[in-house]
Amino acid sequence: MHKTDKAAASVVAGIAAGAFTLSYEALRDVYLDSAGSHSLSPIYPLIVEGFVTVAVWVAYRLRDFGWRATAYPWTLAALFFAYSLWSNSLPETVPGPVIRGVPSLAVPLAVHLFTHLLKKREPVRAELVELVAEDGEEPMSDDPWPAWEPPAVQPPIFAASIAKAPTVTMTTDSSSLVRSWARQNGHTVKDTGRIPDAVLKAYARAHGGELVTQ
Repeated sequence: MHKTDKAAASVVAGIAAGAFTLSYEALRDVYLDSAGSHSLSPIYPLIVEGFVTVAVWVAYRLRDFGWRATAYPWTLAALFFAYSLWSNSLPETVPGPVIRGVPSLAVPLAVHLFTHLLKKREPVRAELVELVAEDGEEPMSDDPWPAWEPPAVQPPIFAASIAKAPTVTMTTDSSSLVRSWARQNGHTVKDTGRIPDAVLKAYARAHGGELVTQ
């Protein structure tokens, strides 16, 4: 922590301690004026001011879960703070039943505040706003210095049309091979003469190519 921050924290802590001391005395006097027990009077201010402190602390702990999670502890902190302010500024106007009823009210509220703190919640995450580009452009990034990535290598546009299947060249010398293959695969061919085109094409397909005659 920086020296300036430490000094500021010390000042804040001193102000809080002084304000708590003055409020403590005022709340204790209010409790005694309502015919409260003198031996138990030191506890009364701790209930009021302590509840404010704990409620603010719970609201701070739940700050990542959205306003719905923090609304309840902030409401309790405001309620007990308003009562403390009322007791400090206009102590003679606070009714005795209200003064004596504060501890009874604080018990269930403190238990409920504790259970509220223990509830399982999912943190509220900021929604990522994606800037959608027009005309097929890539979305704009919020990062001022996005990591550079090399462009992906794409095949040529006409690669599919340019690529040709392998060819099978047919010559007069290969006719005996074709006749032998044709008979083995159920085709009827003569010993001499021209081999039918259907047999030639079947032979070429069987050997993984297109027919090319020479």
